[in-house]
Amino acid sequence: MRFDYKHFHIDCTARHDEDGRFYAHARITSAPNEYTPHVEVHDSGDLDSFANEWDALNCARSWAIEWCDEALA
Repeated sequence: MRFDYKHFHIDCTARHDEDGRFYAHARITSAPNEYTPHVEVHDSGDLDSFANEWDALNCARSWAIEWCDEALA
């Protein structure tokens, strides 16, 4: 699931593991601007595990939006 939020680009994934669980992950990228002269990337790491992919993606999406809102505060 890829989308833009405010001035961030967010890529949410759900990694399917051998144990049958889906692990939520988000990568947040911000483009260079007047305050940061280079691309910045923030990786969430594995956030949590879920029984299905949709729940994992929703978790990653919610986490990423919250992270972006806090980064801009």
